[in-house]
Amino acid sequence: MHLNTEPHGHDVTISAWIFRRTDGVWRALVHKHRKMGIWLQPGGHIEHTENPWQALIHEMREETGYEVGQLSVFQPLPRMADGVHDVMHPVPAVMNTHSPYPGHFHSDLIMVLGTDQDPAHDPRPGESRELAWLTPAEFAAHEGAEPDAVAIMTMLAEKVVGSWYEIPATCWSLRDAEPDPLTHRTAAEANAPDPQDAREISW
Repeated sequence: MHLNTEPHGHDVTISAWIFRRTDGVWRALVHKHRKMGIWLQPGGHIEHTENPWQALIHEMREETGYEVGQLSVFQPLPRMADGVHDVMHPVPAVMNTHSPYPGHFHSDLIMVLGTDQDPAHDPRPGESRELAWLTPAEFAAHEGAEPDAVAIMTMLAEKVVGSWYEIPATCWSLRDAEPDPLTHRTAAEANAPDPQDAREISW
């Protein structure tokens, strides 16, 4: 669901390339997007009531059938422990902004995941049932493959998978945050008008 529907609205989305090594070759899971009719990696919107990591796990469950315990995450650095106030999340390998239709934009956080298993269950009813495990070369030749997705998948297969740290996805918490907030202001105090915020921002 698009969250910001006003003209020039931007939604934040999260997606993942799930890689699996079979017969010594890395392949990634792609699906045919149910509404756009193009082939790309699974993913979806980060809802207002969830953080990016929660959103990714629920999108993978719904669109691919994979549960968090079946997945690993490729990261450029070892996992950082949760802090006093912060719950840490894995970092995306790529970020981009694109327009799924005129006048609307998605800024996508692209994660890289790994697995050595079949999904625990089928995608949720209503999700695409057209899925395929493809090498970058196979994806490039696949009818309906989105060209930027092909470029990103190829780069990830060459530079990330098998090179970055591979960390079990369960190492990251699905909590919202640590229970102790940064401050003890009330919601009313935090959202009170601030005259210094009344500044026009123009690019």
